[in-house]
Order: sequence, then C-alpha cells, then structure tokens
Amino acid sequence: MNSKIDFKYDEHLLSTVRGLLDIFDGTQNIYFGDLYLTNKRLYIVSNKLLNLEKSFWFEGERREFEHSTFIVGEHRITVRWAYSGNLVSFINAFSKMNVKT
Repeated sequence: MNSKIDFKYDEHLLSTVRGLLDIFDGTQNIYFGDLYLTNKRLYIVSNKLLNLEKSFWFEGERREFEHSTFIVGEHRITVRWAYSGNLVSFINAFSKMNVKT
C-alpha cells in the first residue's frame, strides 16, 4: 500500500485495504490490489497480472455499504479477502529481536 496516488484538489486519504477485489460493473472482474478510500472516491490500484487504476467518484452517485460490498452508482466492489498492516516493518522488528534459542 505504498503506491503514490495523485490526489485532486481538497481530496485526502481516509483508509486503505489490500486484498482480493471483486468488481461488478456489468461484467465481473477479480483483481488483487489496493483499495483506497478518500473523501471523494474509491480508487483501485492493481499491478498483479494486469495493471489497473480505476476511480469510482462519489459526486452525483449513490454510496452504500452492504456486508463487504461497496456500491458507488452502478459499480459494486466486494473485498473477498483482505489484510492490512506494514509487513516490512514487522519483518524489520522481528529481525532486530535479540532472542536466543
């Protein structure tokens, strides 16, 4: 989740999640990537298998939440499996531990 995203004027990041994302907008597509929530949109970045960057803007669209599915207008984004956290930081902290076995 270290991707650099270009924020628009007065847009700021609220939260992120990385995982398997099922997107339905007439056809069903499944991606592994990052889902960013800003005050203006849901933004998906996936660079596994196929590069994808897609924004779902809230302006003028309905916003709903149903279980693990985010609905923006006619688009449905379901998070099937997700994790969060900083794995690099965890590995660095673990490797610095002075534990004798």
